[in-house]
Amino acid sequence: MNKSKASIVVSQIIEKVEKIVGFCCAALFGYLALYAMFDDQKELIEEIIMVWVFCVIGIMIFRAGRKRTKMRLEFKKYVTQLSVDPSGSLENLASATGTSVDTVKKNLKYMIKKKFFTNAFINEQANQLVLPAMAQKVQQQAQTSGNTVSGTIQSENTASNTIQPENTASDTARPENEVSNTIQPEFVVRICPCCGGRSRIVKGEIGECDFCGSPLSE
Repeated sequence: MNKSKASIVVSQIIEKVEKIVGFCCAALFGYLALYAMFDDQKELIEEIIMVWVFCVIGIMIFRAGRKRTKMRLEFKKYVTQLSVDPSGSLENLASATGTSVDTVKKNLKYMIKKKFFTNAFINEQANQLVLPAMAQKVQQQAQTSGNTVSGTIQSENTASNTIQPENTASDTARPENEVSNTIQPEFVVRICPCCGGRSRIVKGEIGECDFCGSPLSE
């Protein structure tokens, strides 16, 4: 299990524990505090204050669990938007989710800290989220496309500048070889079962999600 997926699973477990423990503590100590206050036991002021403190702690734990849930759901929204717009622009994320750029930045910092994204960071100057895995894949695809185009142009120039005998067996076989050499791998889009992001992988091979690094296969 990769780090990002493990972090999401662990966070999901922790948020459930925090909600249960926080709710139970808040309900129990809140009831005890109210019972002591309305049961003519106000002389136990120190004990009542202590009970209220535990009640507040329980509420804080419950809210922490709620925050984890909210961030996990926001993470899936961000991944969905990044699948459509891989630029990582915080303005575009804010516009798509109906929030402010500051809120998006704050949420992303929380997600990066909790390792929801794999090796991601925020470029403060460009105001964008940088995902090295996606950037590397886009760069490789651009280089492959560039090499293919330059190779095709070079082959055409060579063929136009070279006079060859017509209707020979070698000339018949050469175009087939050139075509086979320029065949590019076929890509398919797969939806990550962990984060819901869409990633392009080579058909028939096992790839990784651009957002959380989960293994993807055809």
